[in-house]
Amino acid sequence: MKSTLLLVASLGTSLLGCSDDTPAPTPCDYSTPGTICTIAGDGKNGYSGDEGPATEARMSLPQDTLHDTDGTMFLLDWNNHRIRKVDNDGVIHHVAGRGELGGTLDDPANADFNHPTALVFDATHTKLIIAAWHNSKLRTLDLASGVISESCGDGRRAYFGDDGDALASSLDLPASLAWDPAGNLIVMDQANQVMRSIDSNNKIHRYAGKCVIDAMPPLGGGPCATGVDPVACPNNSGKFTCGNMATCSAPCTPGYAGDDGLAMSMRTAQPFGQSADPAGRIVFDAAGNLYFADTANALIRKITTDGMVHRFAGTAPMAGVAQSGYAGDGGPALDAKLNNPVDLAFGPDGTLYFTDVYNHCVRGIAPSGTIKTVAGKCGVAGYEGDGGPATEALLKRSYGLEVFDGVLYIADTGNQVIRAVRL
Repeated sequence: MKSTLLLVASLGTSLLGCSDDTPAPTPCDYSTPGTICTIAGDGKNGYSGDEGPATEARMSLPQDTLHDTDGTMFLLDWNNHRIRKVDNDGVIHHVAGRGELGGTLDDPANADFNHPTALVFDATHTKLIIAAWHNSKLRTLDLASGVISESCGDGRRAYFGDDGDALASSLDLPASLAWDPAGNLIVMDQANQVMRSIDSNNKIHRYAGKCVIDAMPPLGGGPCATGVDPVACPNNSGKFTCGNMATCSAPCTPGYAGDDGLAMSMRTAQPFGQSADPAGRIVFDAAGNLYFADTANALIRKITTDGMVHRFAGTAPMAGVAQSGYAGDGGPALDAKLNNPVDLAFGPDGTLYFTDVYNHCVRGIAPSGTIKTVAGKCGVAGYEGDGGPATEALLKRSYGLEVFDGVLYIADTGNQVIRAVRL
């Protein structure tokens, strides 16, 4: 528990720069395309406001939103360890989680959450499947009864169980969820540097990426020599190494490899360890291609339906160093520089929107491949601009993104609010 509390302190202060100096949101109307408005949160870090106006409620590091077909907006009040919802009258309600760090290995029946990070509906739209990030589990919430059940993961932060029962498997920071065209649930297993799939029989499989351990002394090993393939670690761990089997106890090593090759062999760089923040979110396009944020590599990559991976946006790392920054608006996304991209969402015209978190802005990639800024002033953090053009507003480390019914919803995490822009 102590290490988790230290992480919360890090995220809540230094990492996301939370403070109580944020001005209250200005009531405004976002019916005009391009206008930005705050629709939930009062801009202060805390917890309050249930059963009242959403714009007067207090949240702590909201991570993302998910709309039901009737317009109800579910939101992840991340550092309050709760799921809340905003109805069509603008009233906010508590849905699940008691604000305690729950669901530990010592208390597996505990229905609390430890930093819920992603949401999807099940096939019936009567349940929410939740990526309980620090629980290292997927959990399912029955919206009618309020009952929470376990769906995947044994609660250990590890890599285990591919091709077996999902409930007996181990995950490490499950960060994002999406349904593939065949009805399999795809999970970004963030710290394990892979994506995994859960089929209709609740069996889990590696879907893309490879966990390779580049362990150095005292464990030995190190990166594989040129032309040498890593070997699988024992006991169905899912890891690979070029060292002795003692290296298999080490975490999966972030890396960059595999573009224009098989996605099963690629390497990615997602944040891992106790100081990590949520990353690597995924989305499918209408044709069934998967796009994901290769966050620490400062890239967006695409896995096509033939199982091949390609760089889609961002400058490729050089000598293993990410080319993070801000550049490229108005030109090809492949020549642009990004800085900690996290969440992705497609607009109705095929534009791929993404949160460029450390640039404090939201950018979009048109079907033509051209990149532009659509909300915030990249490189400038703050909270202002409600009622005006989204591109003149200021955001602060916005992690989450959703497009619903022609509106772009932004979890403006560092400002403790949810904002909306009609496209």
